Amino acid sequence: MDLREKPGKVQKFLELVLRFRLISVLLLVIGSVALVATQWQAMVSLPVAASESLGMWLADHQGIAALWQGGQFLAVAAVTLVVLLFVFSGIRGGVSGLVGLMAFAFALMILGGAESMVLVFFGVFTFIALVFLFFVKLGVACTLFPFALAWVFLTALVALVSGGAPVASWLLWAVFSAVGFALTLAFSLVSAKFLAEGTPRAGSLVRSGKKLLLPVVISSFIALGALILDMDRATLTGSAIAKGVGLWLGFNLWFYGFLFPLVSFAPWDRLRSKERRVKMKEKKK
Repeated sequence: MDLREKPGKVQKFLELVLRFRLISVLLLVIGSVALVATQWQAMVSLPVAASESLGMWLADHQGIAALWQGGQFLAVAAVTLVVLLFVFSGIRGGVSGLVGLMAFAFALMILGGAESMVLVFFGVFTFIALVFLFFVKLGVACTLFPFALAWVFLTALVALVSGGAPVASWLLWAVFSAVGFALTLAFSLVSAKFLAEGTPRAGSLVRSGKKLLLPVVISSFIALGALILDMDRATLTGSAIAKGVGLWLGFNLWFYGFLFPLVSFAPWDRLRSKERRVKMKEKKK
C-alpha cells in the first residue's frame, strides 16, 4: 500500500511549468526584445506618469482622512495582499510583502516624474540585483534579477494593451508592478525557508508556488477590481469588466508562466541545508 501523498493538480501544474521552463524563458526574452523595440516610448512613459501622478495625489490629499478618502479601494487591496501573505506564507511572507509595497511606492516618489531617471533607476536596480545574485547568500538575492527581467516584459505588455485597458495604463502598471514585487519578495523568503529545512530546490519552489497561489490570484483580482470600482460609473460597462478579467488572467499568467520558471534558474542550491529536517506531528488519539 502506497502511503505517499499524491500530488495535486496545482503541484502537477507547477512541476510541468518547471519542466518546460526553458521554453518560457525563451518566449520571455524574445517577447521582451520585440516589444521594447516597438513600445519603448510607451514603456518609459508608464513610470514617469505613475510617479508624477503619485506626487500630485499626495500633494492634494493632506492628512490620513484625505488619503483614505482618495485611495480607499487601493488601500483595501494592499491590506488584503499583506493579510493573505501572512495567512498563507507566514510572518516572513507577510513582512516581505509589506516591505515590497512600501519600497515600490518610495521608489516612485523618488523618481518624481523625471524621464531621464527611469533608465538610471532601472540600471541601478539591475546592477544591485546582479551583485546580490552572485555574491549574497539570501533568498531575496535569487529573485531580484529574475524579477527585473520579467518586469521589463510586464511593462512592455502593459504598454502594448494600454489602448484597450479599462483604466489608465500608468495606474495599471503601477498596481501590477507593486503587487508583483511584493509577491516576488514573499516567494523568495518562503523558498529560502524550505531550502533551509533541506528540501531540494525544485520541491522548495513548487511548495512556495503552491503557498502563494491564493495570494497571487486573490490579491491581483482585488487590486484590479479596486481600479475598476474607482472608475467613473458611466464608463463601467460590461466590456470594461471583461477587459479587466483578461488583464487579471494575464497577470497570473505572467507570474506563473514567466516569472516562476525564470526564478528557478537562480542559484538556490547554495541556500539548501545539508541535513533535511522533517517535522513530525503527533496524532491525538
